[in-house]
Amino acid sequence: MFWSNENDVFLCREMVNLNPFTFKKGSTQRREIWEKIAQILNECTVLRFSVDKRSVRDHMGILLNKHKRKVRAEEKASGIAPDEPSELENLLDTIIALEESSEAESQELRAERNENVKTTEQRQKMRD
Repeated sequence: MFWSNENDVFLCREMVNLNPFTFKKGSTQRREIWEKIAQILNECTVLRFSVDKRSVRDHMGILLNKHKRKVRAEEKASGIAPDEPSELENLLDTIIALEESSEAESQELRAERNENVKTTEQRQKMRD
């Protein structure tokens, strides 16, 4: 499939709306969100899509990686003022923020669970 800028913007809008990052990577719920995004794209009558959840996920990864490289290059370049961000760039920034906040939240939950396990083990030792 040929991905135009309009297709990319539409995809990113759906990503922001459905946010698959709220679910654990590899989970059934996350797979269902990717499937729903592909279904919505395929049902779009204004733009033509012929995608499945894997092609959507893969293309999203490509877009995000390309955008991250561009942002890093702009940050390294000194004395160059970056252009006004496009809608696509703003959406990609939002998606990156959603992904990062989800990862941070997951790490917090893991740390909290580990702390609870340690506390439980300490209480168990004190009883013995």
